[in-house]
Amino acid sequence: MAAADEAPSASTIAAVAGKVTVVTGGTSGLGRGIVELFARAGSRVVFGARRTELGERLASSLRGDGHDVTFVPTDVRRTADCAALISAAVDRHGRLDVLINNAGTEGSPPIQPSHLATEEHWDDILDTNLKGAFFCCRSALGVMAEQHSGVVLNIASINAIEGPARMAAYSASKAGLVQLSRTLAVEYVLEGVRVNAVLIGGVATEQADRTKAAIVEYVTGEPADDTAPKRPNPLVYQPVEAARVLALLCADDAQLNGATIAVDHAMSAGSMASTMIYMTSAGIWQKPY
Repeated sequence: MAAADEAPSASTIAAVAGKVTVVTGGTSGLGRGIVELFARAGSRVVFGARRTELGERLASSLRGDGHDVTFVPTDVRRTADCAALISAAVDRHGRLDVLINNAGTEGSPPIQPSHLATEEHWDDILDTNLKGAFFCCRSALGVMAEQHSGVVLNIASINAIEGPARMAAYSASKAGLVQLSRTLAVEYVLEGVRVNAVLIGGVATEQADRTKAAIVEYVTGEPADDTAPKRPNPLVYQPVEAARVLALLCADDAQLNGATIAVDHAMSAGSMASTMIYMTSAGIWQKPY
């Protein structure tokens, strides 16, 4: 597993050095991994998140190491905050090269039968995952079109195409994000702007841990055992490992546009289904829900 403070590779530096990058949801998990990796690779990073204290602490730490990092308190559910985040980057650096819409939530609770879901639950997830991404794009795309250059990466999920039970709002929001990316790619292709969706799966984050714990409790009826030793999982990325892939997608010669790229250790290609088939055939698989 890669250490969070491991020096960026030459290819990562070549892809993002000197670029102005905006990241949403940058205080933890994948978002933090993106902020740290891109900053250490020489990108000028402006990131937003709701947790102000964590954001300011991270920005201060990276600036102390000589990196150009700015934190802007941001709740992407508020369109004014989306606009302010993009404006902060442009005002400080005079341009915008990369937007990574990473902010997301699986809601609370992260899993529940759809007939019990409330309007508030639906709105919180869709407003964060889809509406927030669109309004950050809305503010960024005009700047990028004027420059005739720019890259937008919308962080979706394998849920966008797999749709596991009891996560209807989350899966719908991520599927919407994929189609939003495709539509914007078509709309801005002649403006020199590339827009892609990334299907993330199996990244070690606090959010993923909360969802796993909720699934365990739902299936077994007992709270997950936090004291149990954690075994290495070959299907789990550390945030910095997934962030490296995102950096390469930002390279000037990457050329991908309107694509949906899976960063999930082949989960969406069938690695998990393959495991289920083999376990079922061996007679050791139990109904998961």
